[in-house]
Parts: sequence; C-alpha cells; structure tokens
Amino acid sequence: MEKYLFWGAFFFAYLINGITGFAGIIFAMPVGMSTIGHETSIAVLNCTGLLASIMIAATSFKHIVWREVVKMCSIMLVFMCVGAWINTIAPLDFLQKIYGVAILVIAARGLFFNKKNKLLPEWLLIVIVAIAGIIQGMFVSGGSFLAIYALQKLKTKEEFRATTTTVWTILNGTYGAYGIIQGDLSGDGWLILLVCIPLLILATWLGGRIQKRFSQEQFIKASYILLIVVAVVLLLK
Repeated sequence: MEKYLFWGAFFFAYLINGITGFAGIIFAMPVGMSTIGHETSIAVLNCTGLLASIMIAATSFKHIVWREVVKMCSIMLVFMCVGAWINTIAPLDFLQKIYGVAILVIAARGLFFNKKNKLLPEWLLIVIVAIAGIIQGMFVSGGSFLAIYALQKLKTKEEFRATTTTVWTILNGTYGAYGIIQGDLSGDGWLILLVCIPLLILATWLGGRIQKRFSQEQFIKASYILLIVVAVVLLLK
C-alpha cells in the first residue's frame, strides 16, 4: 500500500511540475520520506529528476549559459556534500522539520513577495546557491532555492529552463552515481523506479496539455498554497 501511495503522490507531483515547470520533487519527497523511506526516496527521485532534466536540456541546448552552469555547479557540489553529511548524523524527525521550514520559506516567498523586487546583492545570491546545495544534498530538492539565483542572473525563460536543467543533469547524475555505488537503490528501490519512469513521462505530457487550458499564474499560486500545506504537515508531524 505504501508504494501505491508514493506512486500516486509521484504522479501528482510531476503533473504539477509539467503544468508549472517546477516543484516536482519537493511535492513527492515528503510523501516518499513517510512511505518508502528517506534514502530510497532520495535515490528514486534523483534518478527521475535526472531523466526529466536530460529530456529538457537536450531539446534546449542552444539556450544554455555555460558560464552560469559552471558557477552554480561548482558551488552546489561542495555544499551537496555538506547536506549528504548532515543526513548521516541527524535524526529523520529533525531533518523533516528542517525540510518543512525550507518549504515554508520557499512557498511564502512565492506567494507574498513581488517578482519585481530590487535585485539581491551578489554575496546573498552566493549564499542562496550554497543553501540550494545543502538542501539538494539532504532532500534532492534544491531547485526552488536555485531558482531565486537563476531568475536574477538569466535573461530569458529559455535560458532559465535550459541552464537550470543542465545544472540538475550534472548534479543529479553525480549524486545518482554515488547513491548507486553506496547501494541506496537496491531491491524494491529498482521496482519503484521502474514504475515511476512511465508515470513521469505520462505526467509531464499531461501537464503540458493542461497548461494550455489554464492560466500559468493560477497554477503557480495553487502550487505555493499546496507547498504550505505540505510544510505544515511536516512541521506538525
């Protein structure tokens, strides 16, 4: 039953991802932590995130800003190691609370802060990328923090989409290889992943079709509200 709950949450998460262009893993991870386990969730969602990133990056290659790819990856790789280390020493309940706070911050920023706010200083942007690396290492969910940096540095939505997915291709590929070597994806993990792949493809396709019928802004706002609900559940659990 727990696997089916995870697959249902996974499909919903990537349906939202297909509609809004973000938040796939951040919706799926809390359910995964409660159903299939923290380590298995990281391994499975890292692999599906890698697949989704490769699909987008391969079709948007000419829009990639390689200077920013190098900058983001060099910072995040270091702090991903910090996040992975925290995973080994901190209890799951504590990590869930940190994760809940992180999601709440992301959602509150998306709902209540105007996108036309003045530009953030360079030092703060670097700190945000470092935090994205730590969250990525702990929960494979650093994308929403990285988006704060990328939205300020990349000029067009095409550059944003192509460049950030290239970053995730590199980071998820590195983390995924490490996880497989460590044996994080074994036994039931492979079965869960195999079922997730067609769900990912179907959800992404369906989300793209739904997006054409509804306002992007409405779905983004709804996504942030759902993130707040997820955060509250994690914090009260």
